[in-house]
Amino acid sequence: MGRVTSSLCVLMAKRGNSDFGFLTSSVSQAGFNPPAITVSVAKDREAGYLMQPGVKFVLNILKEGKNLQRYFLKATGDNPLTDLDTQPAANGCLILTEALSYLECVVQDRMECGDHWLLYATVENGKVLESTGVTAVNHRKSVTQY
Repeated sequence: MGRVTSSLCVLMAKRGNSDFGFLTSSVSQAGFNPPAITVSVAKDREAGYLMQPGVKFVLNILKEGKNLQRYFLKATGDNPLTDLDTQPAANGCLILTEALSYLECVVQDRMECGDHWLLYATVENGKVLESTGVTAVNHRKSVTQY
């Protein structure tokens, strides 16, 4: 399992008027018409709010060599958004302007899967921000952590 690779992404959402985000490397395409993805979210994350259908988020796909993920690995209480350039997406969530691309999504359904939630979301909009970049990939050394 540790040799399964996946793209590094930052999922950005809103809780009330507050923006929050977290690193995820468990994203897969789930449909073509409508375009859809699945995102696996650990139950111990503060993202329980995302589990409801209708919640909007932006999935920022990170670029290899940019190392934006380091901002989302900081200790709890640190706000990574104070050090990053962002802009609002049409759905109100934040786009990381240094990301490779982004997808604006809406949660349609969820499923409990062991110690994770599996979110099914449709893609409403998106954009490639840098056409020559390469997607950052998570190479895990262990099956017990991301």
